[in-house]
Amino acid sequence: MAIRVTSNGTTKVQKITSTGTSTVKTVVVGTPVKRVASGAFNINNIGGVDTSAGDGNVNGAVLVYNVTTGKYEPKKELDETNITGGQF
Repeated sequence: MAIRVTSNGTTKVQKITSTGTSTVKTVVVGTPVKRVASGAFNINNIGGVDTSAGDGNVNGAVLVYNVTTGKYEPKKELDETNITGGQF
């Protein structure tokens, strides 16, 4: 027995066979992405990161979480930071 379930024209489950138990042959969710443009990969496009705040985009800055804004911001000086490097 074959069952086809669609939602907004997109096939969610293409084929199910039943012989006492169900076996899913194919599952499709949404439309597959064929190409991704490299321009979309930029730190400014990441949610929770604000590179315009803090010290801005400058050499030597690292992203530090700001509890007031709830975002990571670039900073050159690290305040309230304990770094434990261990033994090497």
